[in-house]
Amino acid sequence: MKVDLSIVVISFNTKDITLSCLDSIIKHTKGIVYEIIVVENGSKDGSLETLKEYSKTNSSVSLLNPGENLGFGKANNLGVSKSSGEYILFLNSDTLLIDNALKEVMDFVRTKKDLGVYSCRLLNLDRSLQPSGGHFPNLLNLYAWQFFIDDLPFIGSLIPSFHPQRSSYDRDKQLDWVTGAFMVVPRKVFDQTGGFDEKIFMYTEEMELTYRISKINFKTYFKKSPTIVHLGGASGGSYLALTSEIKYMLYFWKKHKPHWQLPLVRFAFFCGSLLRWLLFGIIKGDEKSRRTYSEALKFLI
Repeated sequence: MKVDLSIVVISFNTKDITLSCLDSIIKHTKGIVYEIIVVENGSKDGSLETLKEYSKTNSSVSLLNPGENLGFGKANNLGVSKSSGEYILFLNSDTLLIDNALKEVMDFVRTKKDLGVYSCRLLNLDRSLQPSGGHFPNLLNLYAWQFFIDDLPFIGSLIPSFHPQRSSYDRDKQLDWVTGAFMVVPRKVFDQTGGFDEKIFMYTEEMELTYRISKINFKTYFKKSPTIVHLGGASGGSYLALTSEIKYMLYFWKKHKPHWQLPLVRFAFFCGSLLRWLLFGIIKGDEKSRRTYSEALKFLI
């Protein structure tokens, strides 16, 4: 039977959450033929053994065990290589379906011949809105982000923000890129671009892939319906997350932008990290911020 949708889920030390995610897919998804590919990315919490048992009793679930943490992009590429669906859904393990969302998704994506990437509205566990996309980075919106300009009333609204913003997710629209928590890509488009850049271990990989997809004239669609619960969006990032984001943003610039811009990008991140270290870490006395931005500054020096 032809598979409509291949769902690729990366498991990394989220045993119970991953099982809840899989249960929600199986419980709510009707009217389409789907498969679930779980890539166990070197967890240390017993996920592998638990998922082996789970896959034995759920025929729609296949488990891949590379034996190490491949990183987000490389693990997703592995999952795709073992899948067969016409469309691919990259789904975070900390997401929950609350209704037959995937049928609605498939009904929409099949109507868009120019679709390269699709996402829908993400909600926190308390059902509050979660930012889920933005505009491709350039010098203007990078400096606006690092110097808090895109947070200012009126002025910020004139600059297409790189970082996801909470506003304006109440309508259907086209975005430059969407977060990888829930991201549908037609297989033909994914294959044409070569998939995720495996030099990016984690953070910015979905933006970089979407950028390449845009260069071959496919569009990114955001829909306000259906809605998906994304648990991870309610928690803050660590200093490792920030330094990784900076590292791979610099890599993105090296790969896709004029080389003369790179020193300006590094300077923007340095100033932005220093400003946040002073404001949040020193003046407000937040230990986590002090440590986070200290590590970022060390990386940038």
